[in-house]
Amino acid sequence: MPDAYVIEIGGRTAGIVARDPRDLNFNFFAATHSFNAMEGQRFSDPLAAERVARHLAKHGSLPRASEQSGRSSEEPAKLKFPLSGAVPGAAGVKI
Repeated sequence: MPDAYVIEIGGRTAGIVARDPRDLNFNFFAATHSFNAMEGQRFSDPLAAERVARHLAKHGSLPRASEQSGRSSEEPAKLKFPLSGAVPGAAGVKI
């Protein structure tokens, strides 16, 4: 699995998640003010971060803890831009 991903929501860059080598969690770094509420949050995997970013974009607030643990019924998250590693069909740049 790559060490960092760009997360896009509705064609906008929400931020980047980067693996923390100390504990293998992913840290979120907001790309725009719209996603500052997620800045510094830690996620078990990039898809968890993308689900929260989708919720924030749709509802304007972070999901409650009980909403974060369940799988959303929305369209499955797609991580389009892994920043390292080889993923077929995806452009990547190691950071």
